[in-house]
Amino acid sequence: MINHNPFNTERFAEIWLKYFKDSSPTKRFDYIKGVGFYKDDTFPLYVNIGKNLTKGFYYTIEQKQVQKFRHAFLIRDVPTYFEVPEVKGVNGIKGLRARQYNGYLTDLSKYPTYDDFLLDKYSSSNRNVLRRRLKGLENSFDIRHEVYYGSIESDTYDLVMDKLHKLLIKRFSEKKTEYHILTKWEYFKELMYPMILNKEAHLYVIYESNEPIGIYLSISFGDIISGAIPVFDTDYSKFGLGNILTLKLIEWCIDNKIRIFDSSKGDYGEKDKISDLKYSFEYHILYCPKSIISTAVAKSIYFFFRGKQFLREKQLHSLYHNIKYKLTRNQEQKPTVGPKYEFVEAENENFDSEGMEPIDIKQEEFSFLRKMVYNFMYKTRDNVKDIKVFKNNNSDMYQIVGNKKTLQITELTES
Repeated sequence: MINHNPFNTERFAEIWLKYFKDSSPTKRFDYIKGVGFYKDDTFPLYVNIGKNLTKGFYYTIEQKQVQKFRHAFLIRDVPTYFEVPEVKGVNGIKGLRARQYNGYLTDLSKYPTYDDFLLDKYSSSNRNVLRRRLKGLENSFDIRHEVYYGSIESDTYDLVMDKLHKLLIKRFSEKKTEYHILTKWEYFKELMYPMILNKEAHLYVIYESNEPIGIYLSISFGDIISGAIPVFDTDYSKFGLGNILTLKLIEWCIDNKIRIFDSSKGDYGEKDKISDLKYSFEYHILYCPKSIISTAVAKSIYFFFRGKQFLREKQLHSLYHNIKYKLTRNQEQKPTVGPKYEFVEAENENFDSEGMEPIDIKQEEFSFLRKMVYNFMYKTRDNVKDIKVFKNNNSDMYQIVGNKKTLQITELTES
């Protein structure tokens, strides 16, 4: 049972309704405990506040409170491991459950330490790779880790969330697909600040100097943490930053006696490897079997979502999102075919630096070089403070100079 659900608070309802339902009032029913609703504009249907922008609900039906009704109820994203009781033997109400998405969770209570978790989940060779990548990251950059939970300065919150937004745009532009949160960003940013202050959400942040390069936003259900948005700067991907971000959060969870780490929706990354249980998100439809209208609405919704799941299992949803991305992105977002480069690496003394001027890859005009620089650093184990980058004044040729090695990069022209 979930003792506290941050998506069933009046504060959450107020913010969500402000953005999506013109601040209409929350509707609650005495016989459904644990979830608030709003009235659908078209159908005789009440939908959970938050729709699919929550991490799920635990609710119960109060038998003695049930009254006859002519509408239906839709409660989205109920994780099967919440173990919401079946609606059986309750007079006046029936339920249908439509499976929609996969989710993954890890039972952290069986691991006394983070090392015990690694021993269970990774082979010796994989553990060595993880440690080598983390050591390489921390030796190459000025890395620090911060967890914001219960307190965060507003300026810090703005900095981290603005960077989270930029990294999401970058990541999904690289994947050439849409991400629904980006179209609701103002709502999302307003919502998360009070949730962090009230210990209903966490921000785990990996900084390089004072710049966030990895951010994992998660939701707290007491001793359960549900991952909401993980994102990292792909310029650092050679160091395995995505895996480091997830595993450092798990380490924090174990140290702080978190019972379950819920990776939530989606089949990607290390989820299958680190998880103990693959569960389902369900849509629950409640209706009155004595009402023709209520029954018809409920069963129509049920078969509609069953159809969506069939298409999802056939991978047609990915095609849909890719097409939607192409149709909805603006002109500035349209990808262009990037230039091709020739790479030559040698000892420092073998390169001529004549005509070369130093540049700062932190400047936006040279941002395309960052991944090349960091990949070079991963190989050479140089520290970022020892790296110098130069540009030839007369051509599109660059040099990355480390302690011992130099990488020359020349943009190739079309013949």
